[in-house]
Amino acid sequence: MTDKSNEFLYRMSRHLRQELADVQKYVNDLYSIEELEDYVGVKDSPIEYIQSALAPLIGQVNDFQDYAETVTGKMELDLLDVDVHAMLDGVMAIADQLAEANPAVRLEEDIEENLPTVEGDPTRLSQALLNLLHNAFKFTEKGTVTLRVTREPNNILFEVRDTGIGIAEENQELIFEPFETVLEDKDDPRLGFGIGLKIVEHIIDLHDGETWFESKAGTGSSFFFTVPL
Repeated sequence: MTDKSNEFLYRMSRHLRQELADVQKYVNDLYSIEELEDYVGVKDSPIEYIQSALAPLIGQVNDFQDYAETVTGKMELDLLDVDVHAMLDGVMAIADQLAEANPAVRLEEDIEENLPTVEGDPTRLSQALLNLLHNAFKFTEKGTVTLRVTREPNNILFEVRDTGIGIAEENQELIFEPFETVLEDKDDPRLGFGIGLKIVEHIIDLHDGETWFESKAGTGSSFFFTVPL
């Protein structure tokens, strides 16, 4: 994409995100209207249908906004001294929900004790981990997804490992390319926009870390990134 196209994508996604935020606010206001209380919390009611339809749409637009910030260089970090264990508590709470939705996949953790703090943006680092975890669950029909975090001499190493479909060697060069997919079936419900890993890579680049993966078709994948101490 050209610089002009990237700038257009940034402006469009920013506008859509604001518009969707306004729609979400109005929908939330419906919950406080007494005349509509019989529809609140009722499966397939108009309110709940709109709410459930909005959630993935907002997520997709947020992803496009993040990608647009990536390609235009407009993503900024809110740097703090990050308590890694506290950050991981929040990540694992959401990962537990992913595991509950995939009963054939077991979530495991291998997190070293007494990890030091790092300078970073906890929201963005959590986003990077959750993108990897979401992908791991999405492409693992049964088996395990493991989050491993260890200290190295100069870094904290994060790894998300799965026992899923893996990535064939001939497709591995596409993994961090935007809008690419290793799925042959274009109607596969797991098919996304192919920008999540590019966003992860950019977030870690902004932290002066490195991102890579190891994979073999049919045996699973491991995605890694480091954050310097």
